[in-house]
Amino acid sequence: MTTLYDIARFCDAFEAQVAAIDCLKPESVPEKDCGHILLYKKSLVMSAIDTLAGLRFTRENYRELNQQNKKRFVRFIAEFGEWKNGPLVSVPYLFEQLARRDLKEGALYDALHRRLIKYEDKGDGAILHIDDIDVMAAALFELAKTEYEEQLILKSQHFSLFYEYRNCKANNLNETGGVMEMFQYAQPNYYSNTRSEFHDLAQWQLSYPLAHFNALFSCSLSNMKHYFIKANINPYSLVMDSRWRAS
Repeated sequence: MTTLYDIARFCDAFEAQVAAIDCLKPESVPEKDCGHILLYKKSLVMSAIDTLAGLRFTRENYRELNQQNKKRFVRFIAEFGEWKNGPLVSVPYLFEQLARRDLKEGALYDALHRRLIKYEDKGDGAILHIDDIDVMAAALFELAKTEYEEQLILKSQHFSLFYEYRNCKANNLNETGGVMEMFQYAQPNYYSNTRSEFHDLAQWQLSYPLAHFNALFSCSLSNMKHYFIKANINPYSLVMDSRWRAS
């Protein structure tokens, strides 16, 4: 067997695992858990992506990064996920964080307020695409007056929020994707269904649909395959569990 053969077999096995996850149906789980089926799928796909990230940034070559789950995951998605909107800063999320911390007396808050108020007349149930409202971090750094505001900007990038989103949903066993989840839109969106208690504008809820998780996985796996081939790395040599070599 050659390295190329093992790379193909390894990637095919990963792809089959995620295909099986996608086929998971509500009737295959207890009735009381049917409402969480999308969350279960997201968590499993996220685990598959995280496993690939661990193989890209191994403990041997990336001692520090390998032990930092979020940083490792974010860097992997940025490098292999082909998510062009990943670097964008979520304007609704950042605005909400500033309001919650009572950081309303600055140019950054004012600029975000002006950007969001344009969408006030859309009403409950409205949908916004992230590339319609969100901006690059560089456009906001010049408005920030403190290091803390700059940190909030970075934490509001979609690369970072995607990781936190999964953890939040898993910890709360809550899926609030609304219409976006029902129709399985492929791209992240915002939807409005409530008012914020911290400011005078509508509160836009962020949704990363399952289709987006699957798209990131597919791109990541494809690019990891090219990485293995280019670097002449047998992926099985990176995996301690010998069961990956099942015939």
